[in-house]
Amino acid sequence: MMPNSNCALASLQDPVWEPSLAAVKESVAFETYAEFERHLRDNLPHNSPVTRQRYTQLIQRRFFPERSLDGLVPSVWRGYRDDRILADVMRVTLLEVEPVIARFVLDYILPGPPGTTLDRNIARAYIEETYGVFKKRCYQRLTGMCVHLGLLGRYDGEWVVQALPEPADALLVLLHARLAPTPRIVRLSELLNTTWWRLLGLRAPDVVRRILRDATAAGLIARYVVVDELEQVTTRYPAADYITQGRRL
Repeated sequence: MMPNSNCALASLQDPVWEPSLAAVKESVAFETYAEFERHLRDNLPHNSPVTRQRYTQLIQRRFFPERSLDGLVPSVWRGYRDDRILADVMRVTLLEVEPVIARFVLDYILPGPPGTTLDRNIARAYIEETYGVFKKRCYQRLTGMCVHLGLLGRYDGEWVVQALPEPADALLVLLHARLAPTPRIVRLSELLNTTWWRLLGLRAPDVVRRILRDATAAGLIARYVVVDELEQVTTRYPAADYITQGRRL
């Protein structure tokens, strides 16, 4: 069920996407989270101290929920130094704390193949249904976020579903971080019952299966098999080691 309350309004925030990417990269230069947070409050590219404080809190909520430099997102940048892998993981963590936007992505963007034209009235109707009235700022934040995340593009006044590069490495990072912090057997159903594999931009379970087969062939996971009609993955590395060592397909 889609939210329909003032609480949902609070979850629709500005994208702040490019400053967030820059902030995560900068975080590796600091010894403590407190120093990093102070740096953001003083140096985010906005004139108003109030805005800098608000955006600092927004970046913390989305990408540093532990208030630590050892959380998932900064660890991914330290281990990989790869813009694409970082953006893929950050897209998931952002959408997980922006449920109104995530539901729109899951229900209206990802079901259509890349190149699909999205009726411009869909986003407007979604805002009206979610909040009981059309809210222009929410509409702008919804569509703006989808553009910043690479999910939608606007061409000649039309909204078009965009193609994302296949996020294979981000899928494997999140498999380890979320489901296998230590080497273990993970049923494929556990993975497919999450929403984060779809928030990565993957549209079909068979794509997930292919990535897991490729990871097995590359030695990144121990095996991917069907046992008694149950599909399962056996991981090889602890999640912390997998990310720290920047293992990738």
